[in-house]
Amino acid sequence: MDDLQSYKLQLQQVEAALTTDPNNEELIKLKFDLKEVIKLTHDLIKSQQQEKRQANGMDAKDPILLAVLANKWKVGDQCMAPWSEDSKYYEATIDSISEDGLVNITFNEYKNTDVTMLSQLKSVAKRPASDWADQKSKKMQAAAVAGSDPNKQREYLKKKKQRKLQRFKELEEERELEKNKWLAFTNKSSKKGVIKKSIFATPENVNGRVGIGTCGVSGREMTKFSNGEKWRRGA
Repeated sequence: MDDLQSYKLQLQQVEAALTTDPNNEELIKLKFDLKEVIKLTHDLIKSQQQEKRQANGMDAKDPILLAVLANKWKVGDQCMAPWSEDSKYYEATIDSISEDGLVNITFNEYKNTDVTMLSQLKSVAKRPASDWADQKSKKMQAAAVAGSDPNKQREYLKKKKQRKLQRFKELEEERELEKNKWLAFTNKSSKKGVIKKSIFATPENVNGRVGIGTCGVSGREMTKFSNGEKWRRGA
């Protein structure tokens, strides 16, 4: 969460710098990358929260709870189930139920398949209309996941998360390059007599560090790619 707040602060500062230099290509690229980093960070946080909910919602070692839920649901039942892409609930059909409480489902609207826990299922009859996502979700329509094997589903989700992590790392590296370009650009401008305040300017105090924040905020180090390991632990 600290990293997410840092990215948002950096985005605010870049946007502020763009008000005085709106055509600066380096800043424009940096703004675009920061927005993508923020979105990816949100997705990774959501993914971890979903994994925790599934882990906490069903204890595979609790035979009583498993038995109760297994008796409540059977193959072919209609239910409301969370889609792993957005955690929202959609109407689905139960395809199979394993002994450890995993449920293989097919969403009715676009025939996407997914894997969830028995404890995550909800009754169709009890759903308030405002609680469930639009069944014509463009995101779900576009995500055609072939096959009904739970192992294939887990592998698909794992690979999807790995791709997000890789893109996240690439964006962090690109932002470091953009920072260096900006510093080189401002140094060159200073030699020509063009005074331009860098958003990566060194603060006045001796203990300060070069950071992305001017706009009244300096002394902060530009965030480097440091939280990848934290996300990988949830992979």
